[in-house]
Amino acid sequence: MFHQHFLSPEGTDLGPLDGGERVLWRGRCAVAEYAFDEASSLPRWTLPEETDVIVTDRRVRYVHDSESTHSSGELFWLWPQHLRVQPGNRETGRNGTVTQIQLVCKGPEGTFPALVFAGGELSKISAADHLANTMRQAIARFRVENADLIGVPAVQARMLSRLVIGPEFSNHLGGQGQTVTMLGEVPVPAPEVKEPAYTEPAYAEPAYAEPAPAYAEPVYQEYQDYQEPVSGPRDYSDRPGVEADALRAEEALRAELDSRQSEPDLASRAASLAARVANLVSQSPDDGQTTNLSSYLNRDR
Repeated sequence: MFHQHFLSPEGTDLGPLDGGERVLWRGRCAVAEYAFDEASSLPRWTLPEETDVIVTDRRVRYVHDSESTHSSGELFWLWPQHLRVQPGNRETGRNGTVTQIQLVCKGPEGTFPALVFAGGELSKISAADHLANTMRQAIARFRVENADLIGVPAVQARMLSRLVIGPEFSNHLGGQGQTVTMLGEVPVPAPEVKEPAYTEPAYAEPAYAEPAPAYAEPVYQEYQDYQEPVSGPRDYSDRPGVEADALRAEEALRAELDSRQSEPDLASRAASLAARVANLVSQSPDDGQTTNLSSYLNRDR
């Protein structure tokens, strides 16, 4: 389903009229597009009553500028298949209707998009009839003059010539309206559907990193000689080497005790020697001879 046929993309500038293009009517009114083939359809888009509308001998153009947007569009006389004036009624509220000019076209895939003008300077039925007559004559004359270019058969061209001078639209409030079929129409082309632009993904060159060697040579450190911890002052209980000093002192004391146990002290040796000497003296003959005691003194050493 195509949703828009006669509205240019937002911000589009239609530019000036073509060379030799004649302006036939200019005024302000509301503009909208409807799906004529869909019953009770909502407008596909709308422009307010302040929209500037220009009718030329080749097309109808409309432009609306606001503080934030610029909307515009056009419909060429190649496309309308039916031109209708639908007068408003006397009712008010939701049942009230306004006078409309409808340009119904043959669209793609069996659709019938319609461009509608209403309100503004077309609020009166007489003004709408006048503009519809201007459009009818412009469409018929354009197709007759360009019959060979747009492929209008000779029979249809003669019937179109009658519409140029044919009876004019004449409607009244609450009436049924009037419709004129415009022969030789060209189907409205389907609007171009812009595919999203494909952007080639940016390829980032991978950063080259030197691969790590499978084998890493071990790092050798220079051997340092072991140094015995040096003891600090003896009165420093937390000095380095205090445990080593205590161990050495304990070993020295144990060695001294062992030596004392293996060899009698001087006091015991002296007592033992004195007893032995006394015994020898008591046993010596009383001949006045001197007893040699040196061998005894050195025996127990």
